[in-house]
Amino acid sequence: MKEARSEVSTAIKAMLAIVVIVFVTEVLIMYALRYMGFEHGINFYLLDGILLALICAPPIYWLVLSPIRNEYIKRLRGEGDDDDLSQMAITDPLTRIMNRRGITVGLLDAMAQAERYRAPLTVAMADVDLLKEINATYGRGGGDRVLKDLAGVLADALRMPDKVGRYGGEEFLILLPHTSLVQGKKIVERIRASVSKWDFDVGSKKVRLTISIGVTQYKTGEDLEQLMSHASGALQEAKQGGRNKVVASKKR
Repeated sequence: MKEARSEVSTAIKAMLAIVVIVFVTEVLIMYALRYMGFEHGINFYLLDGILLALICAPPIYWLVLSPIRNEYIKRLRGEGDDDDLSQMAITDPLTRIMNRRGITVGLLDAMAQAERYRAPLTVAMADVDLLKEINATYGRGGGDRVLKDLAGVLADALRMPDKVGRYGGEEFLILLPHTSLVQGKKIVERIRASVSKWDFDVGSKKVRLTISIGVTQYKTGEDLEQLMSHASGALQEAKQGGRNKVVASKKR
């Protein structure tokens, strides 16, 4: 409300200033033309109009158009800041991929699309094997470097419509829209193999590590909790079965 009143007050002041400027300018121009010997007629009024426009244009621009332009630029910058803040809210600060909130929103959207168009959707949960040992050996910084590099490996391995986000401390959630369970298992198996061959930088040296992946397919009518339970269950089976493997949910 205060901003609206301020804008109205500013507009009124600007209009009054314009009226005063035009009136004073017109009086001075007519006085000057008469002083120079010009008589009333076409040339007199034509010259009067030209001089009035030339003299009044700069102050009118300064009073009206310049503030409007500045306000427009300010709002554009404000919208840009809002977009940046929104992006920051769903981005994991360490890995620079989506955080739990961002990937969960993406999953809900993918579930809605799958439900609407009766399209397959496969979801995979990946977990770093023995990350605690890496942290114990190379420090927390070494573990953070591993997670950051792993996020890049996962993102690079996915297709254009796929998404990946850091779901927990060392867990990553992968969304594979328009993908059946059979197709999804092949994709994440390729990812698992790629990770096992990657040299991860832990600061003082390069190390190899593995990931375990649980994969499941969305079933029409499932809610988020049920879907994540199936993915988590498959992941636990992969971890308990010796790690460095892909296990598909047996819910069907």
